[in-house]
Amino acid sequence: MGNKATRQLRVGIATLLGLSAVAALGACAPNSASDTSRQRPVLAGQAPAASPSEAHNAREDNDNFQYRAAQTTVRTGLKSIALRYINFVDMDELALDGLRGLATIDPAFKLNLEDGMIRLHLDDVSVADFARPLSRDPADWARLTTKIVRAGRRQSLELREADNERIYEALFDGMLAGLDIFSRYSGADEARANRARRDGFGGIGIRFTKSKNAILVTHVQEGSPAHGVGLRPGDLILKINEDAIGELSLRKTAQRLRGPVGSSLTLNIARLDNDVERPDRHISFNLNRAHIVPETVRASVEGDVLKLTVTGFNKNTSPSMHAILRKNDDAFNSGRIKGVVMDLRGNPGGLLSQSVNVADLFLDRGRIIATRGRHPDSFHDYRAGGADLIDGKPLIILVDGDSASAAEIVASALQDLGRAVVVGSSSYGKGTVQTVIRLPNDGEMTLTWSRLVSPSGYALHGLGVMPTVCATNTQIGDTKAILAPEHIDGQRQAMSAWRAAGMVFDGRRPQLRDSCPAKTFQAGKNGDLLMQLASSVIHDPSLYQRALLQSEPINTALRR
Repeated sequence: MGNKATRQLRVGIATLLGLSAVAALGACAPNSASDTSRQRPVLAGQAPAASPSEAHNAREDNDNFQYRAAQTTVRTGLKSIALRYINFVDMDELALDGLRGLATIDPAFKLNLEDGMIRLHLDDVSVADFARPLSRDPADWARLTTKIVRAGRRQSLELREADNERIYEALFDGMLAGLDIFSRYSGADEARANRARRDGFGGIGIRFTKSKNAILVTHVQEGSPAHGVGLRPGDLILKINEDAIGELSLRKTAQRLRGPVGSSLTLNIARLDNDVERPDRHISFNLNRAHIVPETVRASVEGDVLKLTVTGFNKNTSPSMHAILRKNDDAFNSGRIKGVVMDLRGNPGGLLSQSVNVADLFLDRGRIIATRGRHPDSFHDYRAGGADLIDGKPLIILVDGDSASAAEIVASALQDLGRAVVVGSSSYGKGTVQTVIRLPNDGEMTLTWSRLVSPSGYALHGLGVMPTVCATNTQIGDTKAILAPEHIDGQRQAMSAWRAAGMVFDGRRPQLRDSCPAKTFQAGKNGDLLMQLASSVIHDPSLYQRALLQSEPINTALRR
């Protein structure tokens, strides 16, 4: 899978610690442009070319490409990958893969290695030769990269029309494409959107969908500016300030709603009323944008079960869940709530720290997760240090084939430490941690730098979390067969083999997942199968105890 196809993946994030490096090794200047055999052919109808020196000077004078900035940005990227990527990366291959990415801008761009030289070709015509750096120093390769970019821009119209950001995208996509599907580059605009998702943004606190010539409000976040002025689900927003929604896309609409914290905007809405005398009325709201961190936790009480639906892990996930649990203290103490279901279906992950904090809300001891990579800073053991806020009451975790990353950290920790029963199917198996590196151009590079190791010692990557109540190996809807003791005992045995995989990455991992194949589960016309299973387990103490798993950690898997 290429980098473009992976830009929507949300991932767990670790803290980056930067290091610096300074070195210098020159590369030969490109061959003179006066050699006409190395020029691209002149198209019919073109004006006569200026002399080589005149053309060169004119291009340099009119070229607004920022070469010094490009060199700094490329050097930072190369150094970060070399230091922090989970596996050793050869600097030569990394830099050359990045340069070859320029072919996405001009397909005629090619590099050949000949006798220690790097030869640039356009349209199979040799343009320039460069000395290959003898060291692995990122500064040398960044300097060479900008020289090759400069030479290519002199000869290629496509490269010449590309601004710095387009060049960065091609270079970093080329570097990262060969690493893994979770390492990727985000340009300045996309990076700002990524940071907004992680840290919040200036907005009004609504979720919405597109309606004809309007947007339909589907949710209003409590405590938000929209909530404060009385906006409510079902309202149709017709105008933002003086701009009609019209044919604006959802993305463009979101951009209009966001802005600096404290800035003002006016919404013109249509509200549908039950009053037959006024079935439709228009209202204007004046409000100021505030710092909005998207809600990731929704709570509902279904009978005597508290259901916590977690859609992602951002900076407010653990505090939100903590507040919900505290709010229901009386219901727990009185017995009105018998147990908790944490629904992680479809949860793509998010912040590593928040997944650790969420698991810690239900634990008073034990290792929650360990991370292991190549860089010394990637070695961490995260341990529980709090108190179980529901005091040992039954806890069920729902997972499916789309539960990934931070969601898998929570599920594996609570399962391995014997605190929760996992119900559903094998999870996604995204068991790596990405660090986010902010680049000098204000873009960012998401880089895989460590693996996640569960409390019992198996690496999550390629395996994920396997439930003891598996809903995929029996006829769908047959809750009796799914909850049969022999079925659960079979899953417990499969889990022993699952854990025994440890840190070994071979062909066994896909085969082990066949013991409970990944599947997506959603509520349907016949109800919610996984919630039915969860309720049955909560209300049957012997069944709950049978489905709990706990084992001693495989210590050898956690050694450095």
